[in-house]
Amino acid sequence: MTGFRNQKWDPWLIVSQIIAIQAIYYFGFGFWILLITFTLNGVPSLDYFFSYDTLQLSSWNGRIFSTVFLLNTFTGALAICYLVGRYKQCLDFSMTIHFYHFIACCIYNYQYPNIFSWYVVQFLSIVIMTILSERFSKKYELQNIPLTSRADL
Repeated sequence: MTGFRNQKWDPWLIVSQIIAIQAIYYFGFGFWILLITFTLNGVPSLDYFFSYDTLQLSSWNGRIFSTVFLLNTFTGALAICYLVGRYKQCLDFSMTIHFYHFIACCIYNYQYPNIFSWYVVQFLSIVIMTILSERFSKKYELQNIPLTSRADL
């Protein structure tokens, strides 16, 4: 079959898309954290990425970094839109990003998350990222296809 996408299963494409999207997601997250920590005169560390305590909604810093985490959904949604570009795969890649983030957090903290607000922020992030990436992908997929030559009917 020739065309835009082959219908066969291509594991190398899927793995490379997952790695690229995960890298862009963490790069964007690092940019937001760097911006906020320098604004608040703090020191950036890996705790802001992977520690559960940074997303406690009871503290002021927890609210700020929860907002940063939710702002990063725009980065993830744009990465999914431009690297995957398929409307039907947006939920899959959003869940994959957060699944690998969950694993990284468990490894970093040596335990499962024990803070309810962490799960709430993760759930909201998945929902927002999925909706945004579906919207961006649908807008991209529904563009008109320009015809450069006139076809004889």
